[in-house]
Amino acid sequence: MIHQNTSTLIKKNLAAGVTIRFDPATGIPLVGHMVGSSSRGPAMLTNQVKPEIGAPGASVSAEAGTGGGETPFGGTSGAAPMVAGSAALLLDAYGSRSPHEIKSVLMNSAETDIMNSPEFFGGTLAPISRIGGGEVRVDRALAANVAAWDRETKSGVLSFGFHDITKNYTTITRRVIVRNYTNRPVQFDVSADFRFQNDKSNGAVKIDVPRRVNVGPNSSRQFPVTLRINGNKLRPWTMDSGASGADPGPLTLHEYDGYIWFNDRSTSLDDDRPLHLGWHVLPRPAGNVVQKGNGTLRNKGIEPALVESYSLLATSPNLPEGGPGQQSPTPDIRRAGVQTYPVPAGFCSASESFIWAFAFNTWERQTHAIAPAEFQVWLDTDQDGTDDYVAFTADLALGLSDGRVVTWVLDLATDELTAYFFADHDTNSGNMVMLICGEQIGMNADDFFDPVDASYAVIDFYFGGPGDGTGTLEISPLGERYFGLVNGDIFAEIPYKGKATFELLDFGPDGTNPGELGVLLLFRDGAPADNEALEIHVSP
Repeated sequence: MIHQNTSTLIKKNLAAGVTIRFDPATGIPLVGHMVGSSSRGPAMLTNQVKPEIGAPGASVSAEAGTGGGETPFGGTSGAAPMVAGSAALLLDAYGSRSPHEIKSVLMNSAETDIMNSPEFFGGTLAPISRIGGGEVRVDRALAANVAAWDRETKSGVLSFGFHDITKNYTTITRRVIVRNYTNRPVQFDVSADFRFQNDKSNGAVKIDVPRRVNVGPNSSRQFPVTLRINGNKLRPWTMDSGASGADPGPLTLHEYDGYIWFNDRSTSLDDDRPLHLGWHVLPRPAGNVVQKGNGTLRNKGIEPALVESYSLLATSPNLPEGGPGQQSPTPDIRRAGVQTYPVPAGFCSASESFIWAFAFNTWERQTHAIAPAEFQVWLDTDQDGTDDYVAFTADLALGLSDGRVVTWVLDLATDELTAYFFADHDTNSGNMVMLICGEQIGMNADDFFDPVDASYAVIDFYFGGPGDGTGTLEISPLGERYFGLVNGDIFAEIPYKGKATFELLDFGPDGTNPGELGVLLLFRDGAPADNEALEIHVSP
C-alpha cells in the first residue's frame, strides 16, 4: 500500500518513465493486526460475542499438492480453514473430547495481543468483539491440559449480552466449567481484567471471580462469574443505526470487555501465557416509562426518557418464531403509526411541504437496522388500486457495505430513488421511524388532508423469513384524528424518576384518517424490551 500523494505523483510521471523501489526496512509489519474488512460483533439478534476466534486472513498459506509451496490466501476463505485445520489436529490428538471442548481450548489458548491498527497510525488493542479469544495458536492448544467454557453456551467466552439498565445496580451471573485432562490435581490463581483501562477507570462495571479454583484429576469444576453494573456510571448512549451506523467508536465506547486468567500454581511455564476466557457486555442506561392512570406517565428508569407521539393506525399479534434453522425470528409488526410535520418553503422543496413520519414497533428487536428486517410503507397516492411509491429502509449504498441506514423512496413508475433522511433507530430496539418529504411522493402542503392508501410491511431480506404486514390503511397528510400530548407536546422528555401529564386530543372523524385506533407512544434512547412503546386505544 502507498499513500495517495505518492500514487498521484507516480501517475503524473508515467509518460517519462517511473522506477519504484520498496525498502523492506521502512515497511510497517501487519502481523498481529486486524484486517480492516473483518466483521465485528456482537452477533445479530443475540448480541453474543462473534467472532469467537480469529486467524491469519491476509497472508500466505500452504498450497495443497505442492509440498512446501505457499500461495496467497486472504479473507474468511483463508482464516476459516486455518481454524478448521487446527480443530482437526486437536481431534486427531484428543479424539474423545467433545466439539465444544475442542473449540474452547482453541479460544482459551489463542493470542490476545492483537492490534486494531499499527502503532504508527495510533493503533489500539482490538476489542473482544473483534477477536473473541484471540488469534488461533494450535501449538498452544495441543499443549494445553485444561479447557474452560461457559456452562450455558458451551463457548470459550462469556457473552453477558446486551442489557437495558434501568436500575441503579444490576447483577448478572454466568457459570464457568473448567476441565482438567491430567492425572494430577490443578490449582489455579484466577484473576479478571479489562481490555481497556478507561473502562476499568469508569467504574460502571465490575467483574467478580474466585481467587483460586481447584480441579481434581480428570474432572471438572464449576464456579460463578458475576458482573456488577452501576447504571449511574454508564456513559450516555450514542449508538444508532442511521448517521452513526458505520461508526465503530460508539460501540467501543459503550461495550465493556476483558479476560479471565487461569494461572497454574504448580508451574511457571504458563506465567507469560496463562489460560484465558474472554468476557463481554453491552449495557445501555435507559428510562422505563409506565402509565399511572389515564393522565400520568412516570419514568422509573435511571435515564431521561424521550417520548414521541404518533397516531395509532394498526396493531398486529405476535407471530410464532421458528427454531434453529427455521429462519427465526420472523420480523413481526406489533404496532404502526403516523405523524405529519408541516415544514416551511426551503426545508424540503421550494414550496411549503410536510414531512411524513411512519412509526413501527416490532415484537422482535433489531440489533442494527441494516439487517435482517427491511421496513416498508407502500403508498397508493391516487387510490387507484396500484401502488405509486414505496418507502423502505436500506443501507446507504443499497447493499451491506456502508453500514448507515437511510429511508429510500422509490418511484414505481420511473424507478427514481431518493433518500433525504437517515433511519431513526436506536440499535437494539423494536422502534423504527421512517421520515420522508412530501415531494418524494409528489405531494406538498397543497395536498394536506388528501387521502392516500398505505400498507406497512416488514420483511426478512437476510434470513428469508416471511415477515409481516398491516394490509391497506387510509391516511392523509395532517389528517391525524388523535394526538397524544405529553406535557403539552408531541415530543417530550420525562426526567429520571420524573413524571409527565398525558392528554389525548380528538379532532373528530371529518377529514381525518379512518380507522385510527388511538395514540402510539414510542420511548426512545433505551427502554426495557417489552416497554419500548405504549398503545392508548380510544373506544369507537
